[in-house]
Amino acid sequence: MVNLWKEWSYTILACFACTTYLVLRTLSRCERLKSIPIPNGASMLWGHEKAVFNMSAGKAYAQWLKELNTSVLKIRGAFGKQELLVLADPLAVAHIMQRRIYDYPHSEIVRPRIARLFGKSLGWVEGEKEHKRMRQLVAASLSPEAIRNGAYKVHAAAETLQERLQDHLADKNEASIINAIDWTNQATLDVIGRFAFTHDFGGGTNQEAITILGAWRDMAKVGITRRGFLVLMVLRRFPLLNHLPVEVLLSQGNVRRTIREGIAKELIRRSKGLIEEGADDNNLLSRLVSVYEAQLITMDELMDHVTMFIFAGSETSSQTLGYALWELAKDPKRQSKLRKECLAYLGELCYDDSQTKLPYLDAVIREVLRLHPALPYMERVSIKEDVLPLRHPLVMPDGKELSSIKISAGQTVVIPIHAINRADSVWGDGSAFKPERWLEELPPRDILPSGWSNILSFSEGPRNCVGFRLAIFQMKVLLMTLVRKFEFHDTGAVIINKIAASMQPTVQGQEQLGPYLPVAVTAL
Repeated sequence: MVNLWKEWSYTILACFACTTYLVLRTLSRCERLKSIPIPNGASMLWGHEKAVFNMSAGKAYAQWLKELNTSVLKIRGAFGKQELLVLADPLAVAHIMQRRIYDYPHSEIVRPRIARLFGKSLGWVEGEKEHKRMRQLVAASLSPEAIRNGAYKVHAAAETLQERLQDHLADKNEASIINAIDWTNQATLDVIGRFAFTHDFGGGTNQEAITILGAWRDMAKVGITRRGFLVLMVLRRFPLLNHLPVEVLLSQGNVRRTIREGIAKELIRRSKGLIEEGADDNNLLSRLVSVYEAQLITMDELMDHVTMFIFAGSETSSQTLGYALWELAKDPKRQSKLRKECLAYLGELCYDDSQTKLPYLDAVIREVLRLHPALPYMERVSIKEDVLPLRHPLVMPDGKELSSIKISAGQTVVIPIHAINRADSVWGDGSAFKPERWLEELPPRDILPSGWSNILSFSEGPRNCVGFRLAIFQMKVLLMTLVRKFEFHDTGAVIINKIAASMQPTVQGQEQLGPYLPVAVTAL
């Protein structure tokens, strides 16, 4: 009966969208953005959005930007949705992300999804005052000083990962193929558990961890399917349907529910006892519990912060670390170069040394973050009219240059992070894995984004990733630990990136398996 309802729910969605499409299409034909170039090949029903879904994440935007020789374009939305403005111009992006971000909230499909996954926490909140209040609650626990003091917890998680992988390989005489994402998910969950919550997830393998990671994997597996795409497009056009009981939306809600009804309650209960004993009152959870007991936040907000940082604090770093192993597996010479530098450094890596003492490790992490941002693109909606300045003016058919774009309230804006980070017009060979580029002179600043390390992988401006320092440090420690003790080899698998809240690697022809990044590994 449940499966029958699932099938009918998708049929109802499709029929509802199709039958209303022709009527709504005529109402949405007011031509805005007249002077902005548009790619060919839009579908009458799907606009350009099915092409974005069908191609590996970010590739469609990169292809269109290159074909039209532009840093700004528009695409047609599905079901007659108003045209979406795609911005890769560094000045226009900085204008939104740095100076006007609170005038550009998350879109009508993104914000409800964040609420289902993580609750009404830092990633969900809108408005300058409320966002700054929430960010201030957690910032001190993710500061450089906090990371210096908690570095031993990151190393403990790295040591556990090393021991588990050694045990896995102990009785094998040849390279073992692993799903790198499974291993890195477990490791980064272990890190955030120890660092932010003083909690041991058993190296990411105890029952709590299995339940948490299973909920996320189930969500991702459904989200990358065609059913997931259909629901996404219907919700973009008809956001009032955000509460329909369809599988894609239920799986997102299950992620949050798994945390709130499970580990979050136990973490909060135990943290109250630790505060009373005066132990480790500088971690993230202790600070949040103290604020709750001072009646400055509600229990609902506290639970949602716990949920967000367990998932967002681990999953995005896991993806980057997994891609790092995959890139190094395909490039034995660079892997050997990195191993040599890591072995030359004696002892455990401290936070300050991680900034300066291992330049090639730093370059590898920057390059992987550039190539494989956890969020391939960002979607925002203007709440008021605005004028977007352009660093690269658009040349009109009559030869005149357009140095700014006027947009209306309600305009959806897509910032294609994956395409911007890889632009050949900036890097020359933007899709190549080349860590050495970070040890050489960078491209001119005026053509680069203004985010961390001149890429957008941590966003930029007031809403950049609050935990980016911890993310970078843990990725360096975990990668350093792995390349010292193991060698990684290419399996030849062709990887297609899909999107389910964040970028998810899949193997071409085996997408039904869900997130999968096969890498062969041997012990040294």
